Parts: sequence; C-alpha cells; structure tokens
Amino acid sequence: MNEAEVVSIICEHLQKENWQLWIDDHPIHKDLQYQKHCLLIGGARPDIFGLNNVKQVFAVEIKGLKDYKKAIGQALIYKSGVNLSYIGGMNNLLSKLSNIAISSGLGLISVDELDSNVEVINPLYNISPIFLEDIKNELSVLQSQKKTNRSFSSFGRTHIINYFAPIFLFQDDFSKTKEKLIVNFERVNWANKAYPELISGANTIGLIDLIENKYTLSKIGQFCLEHFKAISIDSISKLQEILNQTKRNKSVYSEFPSLAKFLQLIYFQNPDLKQFISILQSIKSTEITSKMIIDNLILDYPNLFLNFFVKPTAKDQVVSIFLSGDKEKLMEDYNKTILEFGHYNFFFAFKRHLVHLGILSQENTTFYKKSEELDVENDFWILGDDILI
Repeated sequence: MNEAEVVSIICEHLQKENWQLWIDDHPIHKDLQYQKHCLLIGGARPDIFGLNNVKQVFAVEIKGLKDYKKAIGQALIYKSGVNLSYIGGMNNLLSKLSNIAISSGLGLISVDELDSNVEVINPLYNISPIFLEDIKNELSVLQSQKKTNRSFSSFGRTHIINYFAPIFLFQDDFSKTKEKLIVNFERVNWANKAYPELISGANTIGLIDLIENKYTLSKIGQFCLEHFKAISIDSISKLQEILNQTKRNKSVYSEFPSLAKFLQLIYFQNPDLKQFISILQSIKSTEITSKMIIDNLILDYPNLFLNFFVKPTAKDQVVSIFLSGDKEKLMEDYNKTILEFGHYNFFFAFKRHLVHLGILSQENTTFYKKSEELDVENDFWILGDDILI
C-alpha cells in the first residue's frame, strides 16, 4: 500500500468511530475526498488532524513503505500541539517500532495489508501542549469556515460600518449572487463604491455565508440585523447616517459606545479575531508594540500568523520557512518580513477597526507611511477599557 491508500483506510475507520478529521492538503492526497487542512504544528504538518469522539485534539503521521523512523520524530513534534499523537501505517512495518513509539507516549493506528482491518493503540494524553491554543483556534475555523478570506488584516482602508451594509440587502431575498448584491448596492446608491470589498468583508466577519456561488445571511448576520432594527437603525440609509457621524477623527466607539460594544460581540464570533485580542491581553504591557505582537504570533501562534498576518500570495513562502525550522529568520528584519510577507493594512485599516470597536483606546495612532518606514518597536497598540472578552 502507498501512503494515500493507508490514509484513506485510516480516515474511513476514524469516521466510523465518529472522529472529525481533516487531511493534509498535500499533492499525494489530491484524489482523497476528505476535508483538507494546511495546519502547522511545531514546523511540521500532520497527515490527519482533528477531534476524536470525546473532543480531544489528535494528529496522525502516516507512512507507506518507508521512513518509519522519521515518523516517530514527527509524531513527537505533534505532541507540542495536540492531546493525542499517533503513527499510522501497515501493521507489519509498525510492529518493528511499536515498543519505541509506545514508550515515547505515542499511539499506533495499524492497517492490515491483507484485509484492511484497522487496530488502534491509544497514546498517553498530553494535558497542556504549548501550541494547543493555536491548534484549537485553527480547528474552530475549519469547523465553521464558510469564507473566501479569513483575515481581518487584509481589509482595505474602509470604515467599519461599510462592512455591515450588505446585511440590509437580504430583506427581500434569502440568497443572492455577488453580482446581484452589487446591483442592489447600486440601486440604493451606497456611498462607498467598493462593493466587492464590502461583500468580502461581511463574509470574513461572518455576517454572510458563501455557499457555492451564492451568499446568504448567516445566523450572526440575522441577529445583527434584528438588533439594528431594535435600536432604530432599520434601513440602509439609517446605517449611512451612522457612518457619516463617525468619520474623520471620530469613531463608532466615541460617538455610539453602546453600538461599538455590540459590534465587538459580532466581531468576536470570529475565532481568529478573538484569539488575537486574547494574545494582546496576555502581553503584560500597558503599551504593546508591533514587535511584541509579531514575535508572539511567530513563536507561539504560527497558524494564526499565517492566516491572520501573512498575505495569501506569500503564504507558501512563509510555510516553507516554518517547515525548515528557521522561523526566527522572520524576526531578523521586521521591515523585510512586513514588506515581503505581511498585510500593510494590519498596521493601518485593521488597527483603525479596533479603535472603532473600542478594543483599542481612542488615543491610538495608525500608520500611514510606507511599510519599510514602520518602526515596530515604537508602533504602539494601547488597549481600551471596554473589551468584552
């Protein structure tokens, strides 16, 4: 059996046991019809990853006909991010290293080459792996992902209220294509004409879901729309008035603090943002610098760094750096890292969004110059007093 065949048999068995799983988005798995992941754990990627039937996080390193000794090293790496780490493969080959694996706290998932029966020997349970928060965050995103883009930091230089405008376009029709939404925007003459960006942003926040090629109002979007109506923002024109009153040096929080705190709750439904703000709160400093943030993401939250900070066109390059075990390279020249791999808007539009929400203090400044001019040690993120997590 080759590796893909072993992966398929093990996945089928685990699904029968009610395990929820994703497989590595690797070319050798391209013909397998299982959900894919791009997860990193300590600079390596598990072949299978997910939750078992009692909601414990697990990872499996699978080998076909060779590299079984290497599998032990990789499975040991996974222990830094999951509760249960396994080696999977054919039983006649796994038997040669079973004693070493089991004594190392690893589990075994063996496949009989003759009848494809699967036997599972569970590993020791890891109580608090150092990367577990990052892995759980990635897992929660995979479980709820209905988005084309998950990164708030990729948002354009657009006022936060613009991203809530699309929910008012679903009052006459439950499901709309992107083209239909744009037509609706043109009909109501919404002031910001970057309609595709507003639609994409509403999807990232979680206000609208994308199913195949049509958008629908999500449960979060429906809840938000109902709340707006309850506080007399009952039309898209009323929302435009709110936007006009919070422009320039004003913010939603400074002009409408109760509304800003409600919008916080909506934003915090996104696991990436919630995790990011938790990281800011965990940094023991009254003035958090951009350097502190980047360092924390690279060292302790590599998956959040990849999906929240790194621009999509550079993701493969950064993954290669992590897989090489040389992630400290990203901290040698911060301006180069930001310029080549990062979202400029992380330091501008995204930061301004957090000020609108009251997550960051109103005294925060945002960066307007070129990326190479950003001084990460003197660019501060000052937390606000009304963070609702």
